[in-house]
Amino acid sequence: VDSLGPQRKSLDGWCTSQLKIVLLGGRDSGKNAVGNLILGKEEFGTEERTLCSRRIGKVSELRVTVVNTPGWWCDSSAQNTPKLVKRELITSVALCSPGPHVFLIIIKATSVLSEKHRKALEEHMALLGDAVWSHCMVVFTCAEKYKDTNSEEYVESGGKALCWLSEKCSQRCHSVVPSDNSQRTVLLEKIQKLVTENGNSVFEMQEHFLWVNEEEKREMEERTRQERKVINTETR
Repeated sequence: VDSLGPQRKSLDGWCTSQLKIVLLGGRDSGKNAVGNLILGKEEFGTEERTLCSRRIGKVSELRVTVVNTPGWWCDSSAQNTPKLVKRELITSVALCSPGPHVFLIIIKATSVLSEKHRKALEEHMALLGDAVWSHCMVVFTCAEKYKDTNSEEYVESGGKALCWLSEKCSQRCHSVVPSDNSQRTVLLEKIQKLVTENGNSVFEMQEHFLWVNEEEKREMEERTRQERKVINTETR
């Protein structure tokens, strides 16, 4: 993917030849559309998936990896989220080995981030550990008619829950119209700023969280084996 044309120069400041991004958010938040905007073409479909999907493209001389994660139900506790989905959220880090530079938390601009929604988001983010927040940026997805509304206005009018999220991400917020490819460069510049602030470092999963994920993975594999045994017994 290389279609920036005259906008190419604005990306010359990258200190790394690779950029690895993970998309996070609730169901129908616009993660697919943001991934397509970054890569410059339709790589992610419109349907929600239960597994992570990874796409790799090229923007100027920059190799970009985008991992799209399954969305969670915005008003549901992480406790009620299927183990497979929670495991995939953690697996997203491994798909960006040695780790992602940035996590984009995607929120539909027209939705209301209630306290219940905020709590669900916080619980799902906790699956990755506290260190994840220093690599996070909020991206509001909006329709064409709202393109002149900036992210600060969304935060100011969004109440306490949205202010909390903005603070957790150190006020790193941006709004995009995913269907407008001209907005890709500005989004990448915001991402570049975050990567530079972090010294081009990548997010590394804490050992405890990796261990928990492996335990859940083994538990799920064992359950699958047991279910297959039952099916084989019943079909004999």
